[in-house]
Amino acid sequence: MADVMISNLERDGEVRPFQAHGKAVLGSAGGITLGMGTFEPGWRWSEDVKPLVGGDSCQVHHLGYVLSGSMGIRLEDGTEVQVNAGDLMDIPPGHDAWVVGDQNCVTLDASPEAGNYAKGAGQRVAPYDDANDAAVHTGYAAFNNQDIETLKGILSPDCTQHVSGRSQIAGDYSGIDAVLGYYGKLAELTQGKFRADLLETHSDGKDHVVAIHQITATRNGVTRVSRGSILFTFEGGRAKDLRELHADQAGDDAFFA
Repeated sequence: MADVMISNLERDGEVRPFQAHGKAVLGSAGGITLGMGTFEPGWRWSEDVKPLVGGDSCQVHHLGYVLSGSMGIRLEDGTEVQVNAGDLMDIPPGHDAWVVGDQNCVTLDASPEAGNYAKGAGQRVAPYDDANDAAVHTGYAAFNNQDIETLKGILSPDCTQHVSGRSQIAGDYSGIDAVLGYYGKLAELTQGKFRADLLETHSDGKDHVVAIHQITATRNGVTRVSRGSILFTFEGGRAKDLRELHADQAGDDAFFA
């Protein structure tokens, strides 16, 4: 029988106070880690968290939900957005943030990186340099932005992408033109409404990177959200072999039937 794992944030969670204006509480139960942030009026990342962790911007990828209040967010490219109570959010690394208004902003964060938030410098270990892992992150952003030139710089000219399943898109696409054609077919079948949002990567530090992603696509008026992964094998600094895996192969096949 499967185990039932229960943890209580208030009772069991790790409290990480900010420099001022609030705190983060981190807890885990089985396969879930969740962070709850309480950001008081006057809180700003660059003033209340930066002194604890260092760096020029928050480097945690947030996947969360705003329970109450409002928060402004500025990305490194100058883009500014505001999230409010009831909003789901996917905020990439590289940002500043601040509370808007005179109400506490309370958020829940289920990102795989949530456990790193507001973690003191003495508790953190600097990641290894990994050019292949960085290339995968760049590649996902390029895919979603239809940046073909960047993709051509990441994929080997003789790359192959293996697409599992039984649908019309299943098969092996050999050569960079065929792989890019496959991406074009995904866009065509969904009228341009296909995204693959990167959740996390696992690397061996050598030639292999596994990317875990969430796909959101709309076809014939139906929107599907599913998870999958790609095993990348690199050779000479470029992705040579890409093997897709699906959490719900039958459902994805039915969507692209």
